[in-house]
Amino acid sequence: QTNDLSAVHLGVKFSCRFTLREVQERWYALLYDPIISKLACQAMRQLHPEAIAAIQSKVLFSKAEELLLSRVGSGSQPSLDTFQDLLHKHPDVFYPSRTAKALQLHWQLMKQYYLLEDQT
Repeated sequence: QTNDLSAVHLGVKFSCRFTLREVQERWYALLYDPIISKLACQAMRQLHPEAIAAIQSKVLFSKAEELLLSRVGSGSQPSLDTFQDLLHKHPDVFYPSRTAKALQLHWQLMKQYYLLEDQT
């Protein structure tokens, strides 16, 4: 979803506090250390489907996703159908596990922080 580890460091809640450097080192180990990589893959294969769904529901929104959401006007009260239409029109932009409800909740946060296109 993103290749910006500083965004991951700022936006993801980890099991304990890690510095950006520690996140970078762990990511490098996952990618390039054959033993750690193999262990991580085995652990991911053993995850329960509910655990996978919970993890996927917390995936950070990309800039492209937020750009599309920002175009929904702040003066409107969009229904779930509005966000379902966005998902159907832009399947290449939205993360596959996104739901209309998840988009609506994120849009409400963006509206609260004046991040919509028609807000100053």
